[in-house]
Amino acid sequence: MHTQSAPVASTGLYHGWKVLIALFLAGFFVYGGGLYCFVLFVTPLTAEFGWSRASTGGIVSAFWLSFPLLLVGGYAIRRFGVTRMLAFGIGIEAICVILLATVSALPQMYLLRGAMGFGKILFAASIPVTCARWFSRHFGLSLGIAWAGWHIGGMVLAPVTSMIIAHSGWRMACVSLGIALLTLALLPILWVQRIDSPASLHLGLDGDPLDAPSNAIAQPTKANAPNLAATGTLPDLLGSPTFWLIALATLFFYTTYGGVLAHEGAIVEAAGYSATASSLVLSLTTGFAALGSAISGWLLDRWSLSRVGVLMHLLLIAGTSAMFMVMGAPSLTALAIYGVSFGLMIGGSDVFFVAFVRDRFPHVGVGFQYSTWYFVELGTLLVAPVIAGHIYDVFGNYRTTLGILVICATVALALSALALRTKRPIIAA
Repeated sequence: MHTQSAPVASTGLYHGWKVLIALFLAGFFVYGGGLYCFVLFVTPLTAEFGWSRASTGGIVSAFWLSFPLLLVGGYAIRRFGVTRMLAFGIGIEAICVILLATVSALPQMYLLRGAMGFGKILFAASIPVTCARWFSRHFGLSLGIAWAGWHIGGMVLAPVTSMIIAHSGWRMACVSLGIALLTLALLPILWVQRIDSPASLHLGLDGDPLDAPSNAIAQPTKANAPNLAATGTLPDLLGSPTFWLIALATLFFYTTYGGVLAHEGAIVEAAGYSATASSLVLSLTTGFAALGSAISGWLLDRWSLSRVGVLMHLLLIAGTSAMFMVMGAPSLTALAIYGVSFGLMIGGSDVFFVAFVRDRFPHVGVGFQYSTWYFVELGTLLVAPVIAGHIYDVFGNYRTTLGILVICATVALALSALALRTKRPIIAA
């Protein structure tokens, strides 16, 4: 899917921002509709089919079962290109969510949810590459804005989906989400991707004139875009001790992240609050997650990578510690601190870690960078709720569980600080 590079006037809004708007909208429905909203399907499915909560809850988590395919994400991007990856990913999720409305057997639902997750992976793995095609100075901000759409989608679509389920049933909710994916997510992506790069518009990255001096490349800027011409692949990452150090930090970081988030409702209710209060805390967390994505991207374009990294880890520790305090002495202030700090961390952590891997491996293609690190993240998020649940089962309370997760977050900070001290490779011009 390559476009003709016919001359196009450079007046008006830079096309890269239009691409970013389309990515925001696509993530709004792919992630907001495909993950957040499906939490709402557990109750109606249980009521209609009499399945256990474990079975219906598994329909939600089956979204992540295809995460091992991320290891070939970099090769797929090189083979098929980002436009096909984006379009196929959105299309697969749209078709599968519509088909969900036609089935009644649990295995079929698991299969379709797994396929939806595969579509989400194709879409997500292409976002950093797409942003890198249009932005350099504003690369961090572009990532943050694109990923903010995921969380805002959950915040907006959850109540809308709940209303559809209440008035027309869960099957109509599936069809509605599928139609929205095809019309409001896929079509804008196809429209903006008809132009494949700034060069087609006779512009440089960020909309700069082609003949402008490229001082930004020579300066040690905070979040320059990755080198799209880099030839390094998966073995170059896996053969580096620095990558394994980052992967280990990711493991501890997202064990705390995933463990706390998955049990958030149960923790709040165990502290003596109502289910309504629990849902309000989740809404607060989701709202600040959207804000955290944009803020972290903005900061990466201005601050050092180390400062942003320390901030993300401190937010994780602060949020988990606040929830730990709530279990000892219920406090609305502590709950608010949790919602704000944990939400900002959720939105900003992916942006930081992607920038971190990119900064340490500029010689490796961005598709390999992101898909390989994302494999580690999703694998951790898949098992983190189980780990946290097992700790609870052993000790019989969430206070001890949260204390252990605070320790995990502190270990993650130490590992990331060590990795940040490794030297950045010097790549010949």
